[in-house]
Amino acid sequence: MSFFSELKRRNVVRMGVLYIVASWVALQISDVIFDPLGVPSWVFRLLMSLLALGFPFALIFSWIFELTPEGLKLERDLDRSQSIVHQTGHRMNTVIVVLLVLAIGGLIADRLVPETVAPGEAGPDSAGVIEKRAASVTTAAEYAVSAEDDNSIAVLPFVNMSGDPDNEYFSDGLTEELLNSLVRIGGLKVTGRTSSFAFKGQKQDLREIGRLLNVANVLGGSVRKAGNRVRITAQLVKASDGYHLWSDTFDRELDDIFAIQAEIADQVTKSLHVTLLGSEKADKPVVGSAAQNAEAYEEYLRGMYVLQHDPDDEEALEVAKRHFSRAIEIDPGYVDAYWGLFSTWNRILRNGYGLFSESIERMQGYNSDLQRLAPGSERALNAAGRIAVVHYEYERAAMYLEEAASRHPGSAATLARYGSYLQLANSVNGTADVNRSFERALRVIDEAVQLDPLSLEILRIRGSILIQMGDCESLAKTRDSALELDRNAGRFSARLAKCIYETQGDVNRALLIAESEPLGFAHDTLLAVFHHALGNTELAKQYLDHMFAAYGDSSAYQYGQIYAQWGEPELALTWLETALEIHDPGIILLGNDRFLDPLRDEPRFQKILEAAGYR
Repeated sequence: MSFFSELKRRNVVRMGVLYIVASWVALQISDVIFDPLGVPSWVFRLLMSLLALGFPFALIFSWIFELTPEGLKLERDLDRSQSIVHQTGHRMNTVIVVLLVLAIGGLIADRLVPETVAPGEAGPDSAGVIEKRAASVTTAAEYAVSAEDDNSIAVLPFVNMSGDPDNEYFSDGLTEELLNSLVRIGGLKVTGRTSSFAFKGQKQDLREIGRLLNVANVLGGSVRKAGNRVRITAQLVKASDGYHLWSDTFDRELDDIFAIQAEIADQVTKSLHVTLLGSEKADKPVVGSAAQNAEAYEEYLRGMYVLQHDPDDEEALEVAKRHFSRAIEIDPGYVDAYWGLFSTWNRILRNGYGLFSESIERMQGYNSDLQRLAPGSERALNAAGRIAVVHYEYERAAMYLEEAASRHPGSAATLARYGSYLQLANSVNGTADVNRSFERALRVIDEAVQLDPLSLEILRIRGSILIQMGDCESLAKTRDSALELDRNAGRFSARLAKCIYETQGDVNRALLIAESEPLGFAHDTLLAVFHHALGNTELAKQYLDHMFAAYGDSSAYQYGQIYAQWGEPELALTWLETALEIHDPGIILLGNDRFLDPLRDEPRFQKILEAAGYR
């Protein structure tokens, strides 16, 4: 008898098949029940390893032993005429068939029944809070909400189903990448990131989310990542009635993640019957903008996760830089990673961490990389516009962002930057009808608000335009909306207090509002000015001394504001010259800053204005 025939006679082959099928079923069951129980992902990997190690032992066991009516016995001790090995084989065949039916049935069910879009548990009041916030922002923005557009969509944060909180960066990152892909498609209105992510962790009806965000469709799903394997479940729902327009599940290697994103975006647009309005070529991502390496992509997602969650924390910014730099080391042509580094250094500049000149130098370098790798892309135009601003070329900055906004009208972030740079260009022009110019910037910002109604950053830009217009009433509504979103949101109370002081002269009311400002240097600047105006000169000086100790030269522009209001023009001008020399970001505000009005007739101030781009 041949060796293979003996393997069959002793049911070793059947045992191998039975073991593989039983292991498959066990892994499928574990995959389903481990996530809801919060079992760490390493337990699943351990189970898979143990089952793999057990396979050869099962074969050896089947070769050595035989199951008899009296129990297990060594095969060599048996009388073959009394063997029931054929009966055992038939039973094993039956078990194999049953297990295969169960496994295939489970696989089909997993494919046909999509995983829930609704994120994790939420408190009982979560729906009311979100609705209140959305309603307040809509009221403050003062725009007319259009009727539902069938080609409008919100992309909800995909749920991390990996059982490992450390994989949160991946599910969030996938959501953002899908959102960015859809924004590039002409004819499709896509809700901005901030508003979409406001519903993360909220177990809320998709129809209600559609109503709050004024979109007709909602895309959501889940991500399960284990090692280099990823399963993505996505579903597109019509918000009005909860009807499923499309759903699918993707089981792929991580290297295929970019193809999955493109496939989901394509399926969504087909399901919505979106017409590309003749802009198909223009709206495609620039070649080279996506990562060519899965490891680089993961590093980029980790960096963006940190940057999005802690954009003003110095240590977090250092962590984000390391991830983006690592992504570029792996993939030197990865455009989005260069944009990540540019954005990180921009936050460092805005927060005054380190030397302003170093931040600008680094930003210029990454801007050059973006222009080289992806000229004319949204990333490159946004970076060029920001570099123009830090060099006080405001009209040039507005030109770059106007081009970006015209190419990507669905990008809330680009529209917001365009509105911000428009207000700077308006300040430079200094026309007699300056309010009409600011109204143009405000219209652009309100378009961004419609796309991303829960974005604090866009509301901050709106506030900066309103204070220059002297519209304290609208500014108060914007502030209330922002504090509904985040009671610790900075700059809103400061701007309202400053507006009331400058346009109404109500120092006591302005002081009361300024005391609630959470941003340190803004709080101290206003209290130094207001207490001095009320005759509390010693207290005012204490606030200024605290600023010197806490912020050093990084608040040079604010010292200029304080001394100008205190009636000490020489000191004010000296500090403004310092601010200009060190590239203090605040210097871009001096063209329309009423705190500096006492200096406007000074020749030194006129020179500072000219050097800062106000010609």
